[in-house]
Formats: sequence, structure tokens, C-alpha cells
Amino acid sequence: MNIKPKTAMLIMATLFSTTMLSAPASAAEPMLSTGGYANQLQKMEMMKMLDADGNHMVSAAEADAYYTSIFDALDKDQDGSVDAKEWVGTSGKSKLDLTTGGYSRELRTMKMMGMMDKDGDHKVTKDEFLAGHHAIFAHMDTSGDNELSAQEWVAKNVAGK
Repeated sequence: MNIKPKTAMLIMATLFSTTMLSAPASAAEPMLSTGGYANQLQKMEMMKMLDADGNHMVSAAEADAYYTSIFDALDKDQDGSVDAKEWVGTSGKSKLDLTTGGYSRELRTMKMMGMMDKDGDHKVTKDEFLAGHHAIFAHMDTSGDNELSAQEWVAKNVAGK
């Protein structure tokens, strides 16, 4: 079979565009969390910790305030970033008092730190930490109203996305 170069290029371009356009949208979406992290976050006990006003909804402002407190607790030397030693903690003192034990354990993995460390400098700044949690919040907010209901909170739609 003799294919002209122009025809071959057209076939290759068609195959390439078909492959790229048919890829699932989630393939381009960065992974938001580990499965263990999502599982521990999406428990009602955690929702109650974030729901500062007790209205059974978590607003974006409540989530920001909560995650700012978490970051501040992690940033032991108060230099505006969390390194691996601060992230993981020392044995016997690794649970964050503001969280459940399961959530603290899953957050403080090196894998989660790597997901939050967007510039790859082996430190997580407050902006990186909050941006990571903003992405998770936005993904959970399926209604788009900037608040998470109990149904949105427990829906298993964060892990592996």
C-alpha cells in the first residue's frame, strides 16, 4: 500500500485529535487527595469540626478559617511554610488537636504533602495549603453555592480525582 505523505499526515492528525478529544475530562484533572485522606475528611465528625456556626452547612469562609488554623498548627516555627519535619510531626506528637486522629494521620503523609507542594520546593506555604483545600472544597460543592451540605460532604467524589 502506497500512502502519500500528505495523506499520511492527515490520517495521523485525525487519529491524534480523535484520541485527545475523546479522553475523559477527569484525565486532565489533577488528583486532589489520597483515598485515605478523602475517606477521613468526608466523615460527619470532620464536617462538624468545620461547621463553626452549627447550621449543618460548611461555607467556604468556615473552611478557610479551619484550614488556616490547621496550617498554623503545622507551622511550628511560624516561618510561613511547613517542611517535611513539621508536616509529618515527631513520634508521639503527630495528631493535630483540631482534627480527628484518622484525618490527622492521613493529612500528615508525605504523599499529601507532595500534592500540596505545587512548586516542588519541599515546603508547603499557606497559599499552597489553602489552594489545595479550595480545590477539594470546589470539587465537593456539586451545587455550586459555596456551601457544603451534609449530602455533599459525605458523597464519595474526592478520592482519586
